[in-house]
Amino acid sequence: MSIKNDARIPLEFEWKVPEKYRTEISFEPAKAYLLPNEETKIVTTFTPLKKKEYILNIPVYATNIYDHVKNLIGFYNPGSGVM
Repeated sequence: MSIKNDARIPLEFEWKVPEKYRTEISFEPAKAYLLPNEETKIVTTFTPLKKKEYILNIPVYATNIYDHVKNLIGFYNPGSGVM
């Protein structure tokens, strides 16, 4: 499958596989950065340990990596022009 960042800011995502499912399911990459409009492929490996019906909900957490201070240079911000 693939995951795409449709936002205009860079972000970091991470799959949070619950401890009880870590031997059965994995994601590669489990954590990565995506620039605006960037898309990446995710390889998911599912290895069931026994024959049964599986219904898994694996959350993916995404946070922005937007640096407000870096993007304020040029505006009136005391100390923003100091090197």
